[in-house]
Amino acid sequence: MTQPFQLPDFYVPYPARLNPHLEDARIHTKRWARGLGMLEGSGVWEESDLDSHDYALLCSYTHP
Repeated sequence: MTQPFQLPDFYVPYPARLNPHLEDARIHTKRWARGLGMLEGSGVWEESDLDSHDYALLCSYTHP
């Protein structure tokens, strides 16, 4: 199946940067989620789910 549109070539004149606080953000995110009861036994997420989503990595790229 073909796509209904064609993506343009993207050009970014600068290299991607990563926020140097990535590991701290991962630790904080897990502590925050656990504190709100979102992890173990909640029926919503397990710790492995949160780790696989890696929201801290997303934020570290979008806010270098």
